[in-house]
Amino acid sequence: MDETAEDGLQAFNQGKYLEAVRIWQRLAREDNLSAQFHLGRLYELGIGVPRDYAKAARYYAMPARYNNAYAQGNLAVLYAHGRGVPQDLVQSYAWSTLAAANYAKWAREERAAANKNLNIVASRMNATELQAARELVEELLSRPDR
Repeated sequence: MDETAEDGLQAFNQGKYLEAVRIWQRLAREDNLSAQFHLGRLYELGIGVPRDYAKAARYYAMPARYNNAYAQGNLAVLYAHGRGVPQDLVQSYAWSTLAAANYAKWAREERAAANKNLNIVASRMNATELQAARELVEELLSRPDR
């Protein structure tokens, strides 16, 4: 049976968390970005798996590189608080910037949250860090894997 990320979502919505994890783990190994995002969320929240921020960050990384605004926003928050990754305000600023730009027009609350994180992080950075963050945004935007 060729299961899809949507099959994992259906299992999740029915409370079949272990089945959702199984489906998404198989698909994530095949570089399915949707499955990787969903696994990141499960590990971040500890649903169906033990909470593991480091795994959440690893699973968010690839979809974030491919413009998944939700993965970008979640990764930004992990970097802001040093959850599963070293605290890195430059990374947080960059991922928040991309998330705010990539959320769909109707995702106003999500865009507002990304901008709020961006403003909080920026207020804690010096001019050198802000410049490094802006350069990182440009670097991420120019990557060929996007």
